[in-house]
Amino acid sequence: MAVTTASAGKRPSRPRTPGKGKGKSPAALLGELAKGLKQQMYFWGRDVLHPSGNLLQQQGFLKSPSMGLQGTSCYSLPYEGGTIELHGACAGWYPASGGEDGFIYIRPMAKCFLWKGGPAPVPGEWPLESLTPIQGELPESATRFIRWWIQSEQWVTAHTGPDYRTECHRVHKRLPTSKAWLRPAEMMEWLQERLR
Repeated sequence: MAVTTASAGKRPSRPRTPGKGKGKSPAALLGELAKGLKQQMYFWGRDVLHPSGNLLQQQGFLKSPSMGLQGTSCYSLPYEGGTIELHGACAGWYPASGGEDGFIYIRPMAKCFLWKGGPAPVPGEWPLESLTPIQGELPESATRFIRWWIQSEQWVTAHTGPDYRTECHRVHKRLPTSKAWLRPAEMMEWLQERLR
């Protein structure tokens, strides 16, 4: 976000990072997280088409055909006692066993939930009894996903340079149906703030 110049005696405005700062409700922060994941899903879509090869696979993700939505792929990676799974319709962290809650963002609903269905769901099949709205602070399963997200973005920057993600954001912002969220550096700051 650019700082505007002062005119007609007005003070310059400062860039604002959504959801940052004390006093934001957990619901508002969760809404910002959903906006960020919507944008990030576009970025991951670009990553699989990178000229140097599929960046998700280069990070260790296993690619497999989707069991639910035909003609699509799922990407899975073991992480902190569970699995990170990415798909065009959903993304999340799911426990290896049914003993704890997972975290899921469902793109068609534009919302984040606790996943109570055990291992990763079949994309497109999200039984309501397995979805619980997140109340209050972010659960551990969400912070696990955010930790991985930060590490993944650091990996992408180290392997492609900082201009790649900035270009992804620029292209996304110009798409007629998109609503761009934060620029990459602001996004990383916002995510890191969620872990403090």
